[in-house]
This record gives sequence, C-alpha cells and structure tokens, in this order.
Amino acid sequence: MGKKGFELKENEQLFAGNVTGDCWKMPNQTIGRQVSGKYHFTDKRVAFLATGLVGTGSVSWEIEMKDIATVKTCTTPPFFPFGILITMKNGDKYKLSILKRKKYFEWISQHVA
Repeated sequence: MGKKGFELKENEQLFAGNVTGDCWKMPNQTIGRQVSGKYHFTDKRVAFLATGLVGTGSVSWEIEMKDIATVKTCTTPPFFPFGILITMKNGDKYKLSILKRKKYFEWISQHVA
C-alpha cells in the first residue's frame, strides 16, 4: 500500500474497492476493538486501510489470499450478522465487519488458494 492509499499490483484484478467497514480483530491487537476503514478486495489479496485515527498505519493491513487457511461468517459485537472471520495459515486471525457480507465472503472463499 502506498502513501496515497491502496494501489493495484501488476496482474491483479480488483473485485471491490473503498468498501466501508470495520475491523474488530487483527494480529498484535491485545483487545478486540472496532477500527473503521475501507476494504479493498482483489483476486490476490484483501487490504484494510484504517481511517479517522492518528497512527492509522499501525492498524492498517493487507493479507495475501494464498496465506488464508479458512474463512467463515460470524457475528460482530454485540450480535450483528456482519462478520467474516479469516484465519491465516500461521494462526493469525482477522475479523471483518461489512454490510452485504455474503458477497465478500463468497469472493474470498472462491479465491483462497
């Protein structure tokens, strides 16, 4: 991710970009907290750019589809059905919260290597 935000890499296809959502869990985060931002989904990766915070770089991330072990739907606090839980092959977990999650869940599921 460049300083200006999300940029496509060579031979990468964008499925959806600037999708508003929240991230509730990411590695190296001691407590689950809601971080607002924008998701970008491509055939090779999922990226999250946090917005509205000082130090957004520390809570922004991108993951490669080839590194994802499992993806499943879940709830987000308090009990909303908007969550997607991604578990990486190394055990790291990311909890995404997105409206119309079925569309993104299916996209990720189809592109996991």
